[in-house]
Amino acid sequence: MNRCIGLMSGTSLDGIDGALVNVQADGNKVQFIHGITRPFSDSLREQLAALAHREMVNKEALARMDVLMGHLLADVVKALLTETGMKAKDILLIGSHGQTIGHYPDKKAQFKHSTASTLQIGDGDVIAARTGIPVVSDFRRRDMAAGGVGAPLIPLLDSLLFSERKHSICCLNIGGIANITVLPAGESEPIAFDTGPGNCLSDLAIARLIGKGQHFDTNGENAFRGRVHDEILDRAMDDRYFDQLPPKATGREYFDEKFLDFLLELGRDVPFEDMLATISCLTPKSIAAALRRFVPADDFPTELIVSGGGVRNRFFMEKLKDYLPELEVNSSEKYGIDPDFKEAMGFALMGYRTMKALPSSIPAVTGATSQQILGKISLT
Repeated sequence: MNRCIGLMSGTSLDGIDGALVNVQADGNKVQFIHGITRPFSDSLREQLAALAHREMVNKEALARMDVLMGHLLADVVKALLTETGMKAKDILLIGSHGQTIGHYPDKKAQFKHSTASTLQIGDGDVIAARTGIPVVSDFRRRDMAAGGVGAPLIPLLDSLLFSERKHSICCLNIGGIANITVLPAGESEPIAFDTGPGNCLSDLAIARLIGKGQHFDTNGENAFRGRVHDEILDRAMDDRYFDQLPPKATGREYFDEKFLDFLLELGRDVPFEDMLATISCLTPKSIAAALRRFVPADDFPTELIVSGGGVRNRFFMEKLKDYLPELEVNSSEKYGIDPDFKEAMGFALMGYRTMKALPSSIPAVTGATSQQILGKISLT
């Protein structure tokens, strides 16, 4: 068996997911075995948020956090091995996404060269040294070096998980940022891109408007208490990102505190419960708008399969049903795919494919010039 471990720490800054999987020898099938999640402490979350959201950061703090995240990721691997009774020798490799600190896909030119870039921390060498298992990390840069936007990368997993579909479907992941993969029923290439905010703006709004140590809206309970103000929501939807044609990717650098300030200024006379509802509604509305605008009618899905932390936000799920009444909306759990570990599964799969010299990027999705073998390898 080709047992691999995938590690994912998302832009929601809530913690690290670790997934133990078995990958088929040809790299075209992956089976989930076991997963664990280790949440971040408030102190660590604040340090990561400072590095990810401030325009200027302390370079020593960034360098040391890169190493610290490597250790924390290794701790999750060790905990996963303990829970499953596995030894390091039983694991072929670890695929680690790391923690995104910045993602800048715009091809701004300097000295006539594109400077599109991305930064994920969590030193793969530290993970390999601590665990004794080879590590593949830093997956996004190679795609960007080939002209792509470096995201989304999970469409490969989506394509393999649902290869036997009989109708067009859409796989939606709601993390800090939301992204979709539309898989047409025929032989057409997937359509995939970041649609805009996932949990990020509602999380920021909870921290700003409620505070008291709350970092997210459990089950969307606070959003349900308010009334959505359509005029503010429409102003938010006027943002240029929503009009940008795919391939495209975004991050918390874009839908950030400044974006929240803009929304709160629009609703300065609006009750805070209503603002939470309106800000939260931007996520499902932008997802629905992206599907209607960028997916051809012949490929329009009949089902929305949702994963990521946002699947547990009932407000998001109910609004998705309201905005997309013609679609069946389901959690990926319906298909035996734990929504909390899907992305970690994907990076385990990509790590395996890298070790086998197989590409994992889809040029039609990222805009790269060709398929790319992704990631850097840290041997033991």
